[in-house]
Amino acid sequence: LTPRSAALDRRARDLMPGGISHNLRRFGPHPLYAARAEGARVFDPDGNAYLDLWMGHYAMILGHGFGPVRRAVEEAVARGWHVGMPVEAEVKLAERLRAAVPAMERMRFCTSGTEATMYAVRLARGFTRKPWVLKAAGGWHGASTDLSFAVKPPFRGAEGPGLLPPREQGVDLIAFNDPEATLRVVEAHRGEIAGIIVEPMLGAGGFLPADPAYLRLLREICDREGAVLIFDEIITGFRFRYGTLADDYGVRPDLTTLGKIVGGGFPIGVYGGRREVMDAADPLQARAPDRPVLVGGGTFSCHPVTLAAALATLEALERAAPELYPALADRGARLRRGIEARFAAAGVPAACTGRGSLFMTHLLRAEDRDLRSPADLAAKTFAAVKDRELRLALLTHGVFAVHGGGALSTAHGEPELAQLLDAYARAAEDLAREGFERE
Repeated sequence: LTPRSAALDRRARDLMPGGISHNLRRFGPHPLYAARAEGARVFDPDGNAYLDLWMGHYAMILGHGFGPVRRAVEEAVARGWHVGMPVEAEVKLAERLRAAVPAMERMRFCTSGTEATMYAVRLARGFTRKPWVLKAAGGWHGASTDLSFAVKPPFRGAEGPGLLPPREQGVDLIAFNDPEATLRVVEAHRGEIAGIIVEPMLGAGGFLPADPAYLRLLREICDREGAVLIFDEIITGFRFRYGTLADDYGVRPDLTTLGKIVGGGFPIGVYGGRREVMDAADPLQARAPDRPVLVGGGTFSCHPVTLAAALATLEALERAAPELYPALADRGARLRRGIEARFAAAGVPAACTGRGSLFMTHLLRAEDRDLRSPADLAAKTFAAVKDRELRLALLTHGVFAVHGGGALSTAHGEPELAQLLDAYARAAEDLAREGFERE
């Protein structure tokens, strides 16, 4: 059914390691190539249409080809698409972000979420002059040298060759949603903690929301230790509300990182927060012999086309927020319940985690649905199945998903919801009939 994708993969494997430039795109016999995208669907080179749940790594909350963003991009290109100088749109975007996220008193832009978290960690160390950064086991913050540790089970050590052991990098691990275990790690580094970085809801780690009390504890620890609390909201920012998930929790971080949705489908990263922390990188305030914390941006930081897409996206989200976010949350809740019901009907125990318009399906080893941490997922679910058998089964039934679920957009209406539930029912029946590797 996908011979052109297969042919492209054969050519690509001769040119790129694995034939791809992002490991998540390698699955099954060959990756599925995209030829175009529109609304809630992607189309492969053979003309097959798929309901899209990946939505550009969860970035496309307004759907593919959203008209106001397209027009803003076309106008930006006509004005000159790359200059390497400050432009007015940069100031406008910063003003709009600060209005939406008051905790971001000052900010800088870059071109990816990985860069944003990397610079946030560097700012924490530079501001506090302390060496240790704590991250949640199972948390993913991009493939930087600072944070590529304990992302997958068994949640220890570097994620591959070429990285020093985490303790040699000044990184230690805390157990997500486990106050007692977290406090033990904090006690081991008393007086030396530069910062704690955490996602208020784990993304690749399982779409697991943090307990409010756990985030409050992290805030208390950072206040006591003089450390910087960093919330990685690259997935969650502007996903559940016009602003950040931190606002829902009522916990104010010192630094926040944003990306994905903010860029409207174009490359962006944002890091910002408390004025005094961000000012550690201000070249205008540096006094000899001190130098400012080194934060870059890259050749394409504040790219005019990205800025235009970002402004158009945020304008659309703010205007529609009172109706848009509740509608997405309602569809997401119904989808999570519906998926669990259809797997139960097929005799395959499953739990659907997430919040709002995000969801992830986990195949359970038993009926224990208490999934609060990556350690729970490793112990209680067949973790690899969602990215292997389930992903292929859904693709067979016309749904492109990653991690067994994904993100809804405003283009996913009631007909798409019905189609998704039918596809998940058929995928569950396939797994029940054909079985799967119970690793």
